[in-house]
Amino acid sequence: MRRPDLGALARQMNALVTATVEFAEQAADRRHVVSSPGGEVTVEMSGNRELITIRIDSRARRTVDNLTLGDLVAETIRAAGREVDQARQELLDSLPIGDDRVGEVLRDPQRLLRHGPGAEGPR
Repeated sequence: MRRPDLGALARQMNALVTATVEFAEQAADRRHVVSSPGGEVTVEMSGNRELITIRIDSRARRTVDNLTLGDLVAETIRAAGREVDQARQELLDSLPIGDDRVGEVLRDPQRLLRHGPGAEGPR
């Protein structure tokens, strides 16, 4: 069994750190706007999951009771969070690290050892 090339592994880890910093910068700059199904509530959230704005349409005061409006606000915030999470995963899956993608490596760090330079072939 050949040992992995530790120098190559270190270079891959440096590339991973660089890609992670790039990801953090790109994610922070993104804005996600999500509205409730009827458009009564609109939420804007940053790529860091920071809640930026909540807008309640003036129609909502006439058509939705307070409890329902509260539920709509909470669900719209959760939906925005899910959108942010999905966008972040897509961004991670798009960033290269050698022959892999950052998202793949984060889900399975052993992949660097299996597929990296100096690793033994398929098992």
